[in-house]
Amino acid sequence: ETGTTVTLSEARVIAERLMRNDSGVEYAEPDIRAYPTATPPSDPGYLPYQWHYFAPADAVGGANLPDAWDITKGSASITVAVIDTGYRQHADLGTVLPGYDFIDNTTMANDGGGRDSDAQDPGDWITTSDTWCDGGYADNSSWHGTHVAGTIAALMNNGIGGTGIAPNVKILPVRVLGKCGGNISDIVDGMRWAAGLAVPGVPANPTPAHVLNMSLGASGLCSASFQEAADNVVAAGKVIVAATGNSATIHVGQPANCTG
Repeated sequence: ETGTTVTLSEARVIAERLMRNDSGVEYAEPDIRAYPTATPPSDPGYLPYQWHYFAPADAVGGANLPDAWDITKGSASITVAVIDTGYRQHADLGTVLPGYDFIDNTTMANDGGGRDSDAQDPGDWITTSDTWCDGGYADNSSWHGTHVAGTIAALMNNGIGGTGIAPNVKILPVRVLGKCGGNISDIVDGMRWAAGLAVPGVPANPTPAHVLNMSLGASGLCSASFQEAADNVVAAGKVIVAATGNSATIHVGQPANCTG
């Protein structure tokens, strides 16, 4: 031992000098510290269904989360805004903060009103009578916002469902998608509010998010509305994560194709 505290790089220099100058030294190296590694989650849905988290040998690819979980599982000091369809409370979700519903059109909102402080998801089902909605086909509710919130922060090792990528973070639900999607004007207001920026007619957000998750998209080049909102949010020191789509195409829509 050196008797004094040295950095790892300094310890390596000392070790190399010992091996070079003393023939009686077989080898010398820093005695670095090891730590326990993360054990695989015990959640029943993890191994059979969340293969994309750990990339088994027969998979094309995966997120390699077991190695990431050795570094962090997220922190309760971090808030992630899920800008989506809202949420349904679920036994496998941890802390869900009070959010906001930014859907202005009452028909799209499907909850009997327009913008309000209730970010819960009433469902976005459509029937053949919804002829205003992309042709009037029938479909069940997606519960997409709850799915995304679980992907981000489902509780780990609680014996229910699967696990989230960052199970320790807090979720801030921001409802911008309803029946037949959502309007960009509502989405950009939701982005600004999520980041803690002022939105006319809406109470200030008491728990601004550090990360904005936007698993949504529209066709076309980045609109001026999306770009301005992205600029505002990034200037506020926030991170935006946007979906590039599930259509196996090189054509990435907005807001993922926006700068920032």
